[in-house]
Amino acid sequence: MQGLLKRFWNWIQQFFAQVFGSSSRSERDNKNSLQQPLSDTDYEFLFSQLLDGVAHGWHEGRILKYFEDLGERGKAKLWVAWLERFGEKAISSAAPNLQLAARMMRLGELAQSFQKIEPIGQTAYDIGKKLYTKEADSAVWEYAGPDTRVTDVLRSDVKSPTLEDSLGKNPPPPPTQPPQTETLTIDELTLRLQQDPELAAQISQQLGIESTDPQTLVDALISNFEAQQPPPPPEASSETVENYYNQGVEQANLGDLEAAIALWDQALALDPSYAPAWHNRGSALGTIGQAEEAIASFDRVLALNGGDVEALNAKGQVLYSLQKWPEAIVCWDQILAVQPDYYQVWYNRGSALELMGQPSEAIASYQKAVEIEPTFELAQNRLQELSQE
Repeated sequence: MQGLLKRFWNWIQQFFAQVFGSSSRSERDNKNSLQQPLSDTDYEFLFSQLLDGVAHGWHEGRILKYFEDLGERGKAKLWVAWLERFGEKAISSAAPNLQLAARMMRLGELAQSFQKIEPIGQTAYDIGKKLYTKEADSAVWEYAGPDTRVTDVLRSDVKSPTLEDSLGKNPPPPPTQPPQTETLTIDELTLRLQQDPELAAQISQQLGIESTDPQTLVDALISNFEAQQPPPPPEASSETVENYYNQGVEQANLGDLEAAIALWDQALALDPSYAPAWHNRGSALGTIGQAEEAIASFDRVLALNGGDVEALNAKGQVLYSLQKWPEAIVCWDQILAVQPDYYQVWYNRGSALELMGQPSEAIASYQKAVEIEPTFELAQNRLQELSQE
């Protein structure tokens, strides 16, 4: 009953937004903005989103899709021209840009996989490398602790600053919090309408009824809410579960992770043993900053299959972001016990050991990563840095 009441109140809030016109106004603004050529500010905003995705583990195909979704505005030559302008400002800035450098370098590595976006990646990598070199050159007096290293920021769960912040143009904004949902009882809603005749009149107009009587309005709202509820889910079947799962994947690809999670929850309500939904749910929760819930989802995968390498690695990444480094290493050691050539895991393990103040053990892990993949530049960089300390 409580869950139904909360859904009803969420629907009421959406209805109120329509009464005041906020949703339609936002949609018109978005539509108009899509018709305009990208300004440098637009590029910076989109690039910041892209780098956030890179930090949260976007694969090569997801990065390609990001640019393809921009249509004509995703052409490599336009982005390369903007990146060159941006790079000049970033390199000349006195503001610390270590996080920006690491993410741009990682973007460059990933974009090499597709010729269409390779020029973007190469330009981003070159700029990131120059920024990183600049930071490394001044590290003797700028060093502020292990959490400032380039290897760490790639998997930071802290919301990255905007690119304008990285250039020192704006003070960092306060962290944003998701809006809190207030849940009222039906009696409280009725009382609110009694105390606010103007709101009652607006809802009456929106519903298309003549009465402004609070009880009549509440009854009408409940009727509208019930009419818009989806039909009860069909009996569980493998096809139904897969349909919910696939719809969730589609929503995730569109960037609506909350909708994706809701669809995977529906799949899991029908089949709690459907491991792919648990895994994707954990990845999405980790991306939106709900780390503990993400770990719980990965634990459900591991309860079904304790040897799931990808779930172990993902859980390790989330634990790392929570600075629970020994626990992260436990996950990665389980992977290496069955898949010792997983060089990215050796690198992750080295990063955690370094943060734990164990440089010699970290060097050993980085060396393993380079032995397996000699072109793995991130591990090479860390070995070089540690050898100079």
